[in-house]
Amino acid sequence: MNDKNGQIVKCSSCGAANRIPIDKTENHPKCGKCHTELSVPEPTNDKYTLRCTDCGAKNRVPVNKINENPKCGKCHTELHTDELFVPQPVMVTDANFEDRVMKSPLPVLVFAWAPWCPTCVKTSPIIDEFAADAKTRVRVSKLNVDQNKMLAARYKILSVPFMFIFDNGKLKDSMPGGMEKHDLMMQMAHYL
Repeated sequence: MNDKNGQIVKCSSCGAANRIPIDKTENHPKCGKCHTELSVPEPTNDKYTLRCTDCGAKNRVPVNKINENPKCGKCHTELHTDELFVPQPVMVTDANFEDRVMKSPLPVLVFAWAPWCPTCVKTSPIIDEFAADAKTRVRVSKLNVDQNKMLAARYKILSVPFMFIFDNGKLKDSMPGGMEKHDLMMQMAHYL
């Protein structure tokens, strides 16, 4: 845990909490109670970026604070950090589209496909790979247009494969055909 005066490190021997000043973390600090050398974790600047599902504001949450019930900086609503770790790709249906796509705290790539489409079958492993690489930054979802006719009609999907990008509950981009993983990363970079 970090605070403005340094880092709090728990002793592995006696369990005592020790405040280590920022300028002393590299000098092999010892526990104030039992004098065991403390293992000070490296400070991290990694952050998750996610939107508040209430007001839509983007929030950057440090990795080490993700389990501390962070709140939106704008409206102070608790952020849905559990959404960062939903297994991907997410199967989207007429029934769950609102929750999984429109209310997502992350930008969403929707891959519209059909089981009879050979290009879709060829593109699907690329989408799965992209989903694994983009986890916690982008929500990747798949929409079977044959089983979800309402969404296919709503977004006028006349051919597959087709991809949509949603951010903050709004359709931002649409792309016909399949894409390589690198091209998908480049398309999604605008929304991260």
